[in-house]
Amino acid sequence: MVNKKNPELLENGLSNVLKQNLEKYFDSHKDNVIPPGLYGRVIGVVEHIMFEVTLKHVGGNRLQAAKILGINRNTLRKKMAKENSGDNK
Repeated sequence: MVNKKNPELLENGLSNVLKQNLEKYFDSHKDNVIPPGLYGRVIGVVEHIMFEVTLKHVGGNRLQAAKILGINRNTLRKKMAKENSGDNK
């Protein structure tokens, strides 16, 4: 359980999970060339999951989700529209 008085625990947990999974990804490609664009793929996946989980926890309220994410509601709307259009560049 995350200590609400110490949000650093959560940040470290997220960092560790991402690092472990990136290590696994690189390990699984030892004999293969990793396709270009890893940064964009990782950011796209992380952003999608953040939006999905945050919206779920606020009952779909985009204004509340944007506040939690620390972004403008219009930015959230535009990013979600871009994501839904399949244009994740």
